[in-house]
Amino acid sequence: MSDRRVVRRRKPKLRFNKKMSRNLGIIYALIVGFLFVLCGKIVYLNVVKGDNYSIQVLQQQSFTSRVIPYKRGDIKDRNGNVLATSVMVYNLIIDSKLIMSDEEKYLEPTIDALVKYFDFEEEDLKTGIEEHKNGNYWVAKKELQYEEIEEFQAYLQGEYADTDEEKEKVQNTKGVWFEKQYKRMYPYNSLACSVLGFSNMNNEASLGIEASYSDELNGVEGREYGYMDAENNMEMVVKDAQNGNNVISSIDMNIQRIVQNAIDKYMAKYEPKRIAVVVADPNTGEILAMGDDQTFNLNKPTSAHKGYSKSEWKKLSKEKQSEVLNSVWSNYCITDSFEPGSTAKAFTVAAGLEEGVINKNTTFTCDGYEKVDIYKIGCHDTSGHGTIDAKEAIAESCNDYMMYIGRQLGADEFMKYQARYGFGMKTGIDLPGETRGIIYDKERGMGEVTLATNSFGQNFTVNMIQMVSAFSSLVNGGYYYEPHVVKQIVTEDGSLVKNYSKTLVKETITKETSEFIKKSLRQVVLTGTGTTAAIEGYTVGGKTGTAEKVNTSGTGIGRIKNQYILSFIGCVPIENPEVVCYTLMDTPEENAEATAYNTELWTYIMKQVLPYLGIEKTAKE
Repeated sequence: MSDRRVVRRRKPKLRFNKKMSRNLGIIYALIVGFLFVLCGKIVYLNVVKGDNYSIQVLQQQSFTSRVIPYKRGDIKDRNGNVLATSVMVYNLIIDSKLIMSDEEKYLEPTIDALVKYFDFEEEDLKTGIEEHKNGNYWVAKKELQYEEIEEFQAYLQGEYADTDEEKEKVQNTKGVWFEKQYKRMYPYNSLACSVLGFSNMNNEASLGIEASYSDELNGVEGREYGYMDAENNMEMVVKDAQNGNNVISSIDMNIQRIVQNAIDKYMAKYEPKRIAVVVADPNTGEILAMGDDQTFNLNKPTSAHKGYSKSEWKKLSKEKQSEVLNSVWSNYCITDSFEPGSTAKAFTVAAGLEEGVINKNTTFTCDGYEKVDIYKIGCHDTSGHGTIDAKEAIAESCNDYMMYIGRQLGADEFMKYQARYGFGMKTGIDLPGETRGIIYDKERGMGEVTLATNSFGQNFTVNMIQMVSAFSSLVNGGYYYEPHVVKQIVTEDGSLVKNYSKTLVKETITKETSEFIKKSLRQVVLTGTGTTAAIEGYTVGGKTGTAEKVNTSGTGIGRIKNQYILSFIGCVPIENPEVVCYTLMDTPEENAEATAYNTELWTYIMKQVLPYLGIEKTAKE
């Protein structure tokens, strides 16, 4: 037998070459990267979307699901007085389906209890339950106060059941619960109505602070879930609501009340078409009070249709009703524009001083008119003021001197200063609906005549908040601060969220020019057109304005004879102004051009505001 040799071959060793190592590294990196992405996605879903997914899961196994409303934040005045708040109210909800599931057992005791404690008509209630017999949610009464539901809740707890029969009736009172809801309330009704605005039951607003700061005032709804667990037990999950932040306004409730009372008084006294007032701090841009004659009850805003009987109101179309309401709700001080008249003259003189075309000693002879192009444009004193300097020109409100300055400046420089003062553009005040006014620019073209009339306050329009902001810069050293009606946002417990301190937008004039303008404004009250604005003990400075109204309705634009916007803008104390007040009266019935009306309303208001603010008397004259 021959020998056989068995040869065993060794398996070749696997070698881990560089290529395989690289590929394995890539695969490893991809797996790790995928895991990081997956972890990131899980974290994102848990943190950002977790609540939504929790809601979906709970809803799938939900037995009950109720919204927990948040409380919209309060609006307070600068001293902490509550101007707007939200109070808890209750909607009475009836689960008709539950009641009708055992009609003989539940219907009668439930109806008896509801009739007794909520003044339902028995037949109406029975009909309502039958009509909603397939529904779990029927709002039978809205906006009940806690005091109105308190006794019924005590009844459900068995506090009034002394006998077995009464206890059985309580046990068979089914399908009634109360939905919590917040209702917006305004403790002072119409106070600062156009500044505050109002919000509805859905916490929506389109006017005033309520609209501008709605996101801050609103909170986040919570939710209560009841669901059955694996052992068929009821489990409750509650996600609490987050209440909104509080808004601290710059409005002073007491100054606002002084302003509104004064407006009512002078509307009755002179029966003008409109009256409006703004009171502000010239050193911060804070608005202390703002109001006009069109007031309304914030708690009943849709009832603001004065002048219409109920039958007349019902006959109006929805569009007309909306037009009427919006005209009442609007804030005249920011939504309406008008020619400023002579109150603009201080701005013209300041521009002339800044550009060096005049100095404080520059004189000009006013002969009562100026010939511009083919037109003869008169001064308000047709006999002429004679030879006067810049201070006297402001004090005596001389049109001729202003036209002289305008001519020296030229259209381009004049328009530059109008823009610097903020005319023709929004101030940025934190209220909706502000108008820009109308000014001439390079596109519209300012001709020789337009330049002349603009120089003394005609043929361009402004709103009241533009004038207050620009005037404040004339008297505070040249600093233009953004006007605002809100000081701070704070949490429910008072912690600071945001602080709206004074915001310097620009410098309009130098301090030297500002000092001269203040002296000129003081002269207006001492010897000029505003002597009736004097208040004993105080150094008042200001400027009167009388502008014939412009008709922009219809096809043509023209002036309305015997209709005037009378105004006065002033500050106290003139050496270092602490408060600015701007009053406007549109065409009083008696002698619409009488200059005394320019200052009478202003003086009446400031005689009350100055002592309230604790401003010291410094007048030596």
